[in-house]
Amino acid sequence: MLLGYSIARLVHEVDEDFAFDCVGGPFALWLRPEYGWSMANGWARAIEHYLPEEVPLEAFFRLLDEFRASPPNQLEAFEEVS
Repeated sequence: MLLGYSIARLVHEVDEDFAFDCVGGPFALWLRPEYGWSMANGWARAIEHYLPEEVPLEAFFRLLDEFRASPPNQLEAFEEVS
């Protein structure tokens, strides 16, 4: 669903920051160095691939809590890249 939203933003040329863009949003940019995960297939697939023992939705919300708890200066650096 989030992928569809992200694609619709591109198709309709909506200029809006979206933290959950599957490959280049701040959440994906945080996951890549934090866990050393590839984001080639997006963060949702990375969660399924790298955390097979966890329920993906539960893993997402756990990671989201970690992302939100990241130091503000670290998050700002990710937003500047995207």
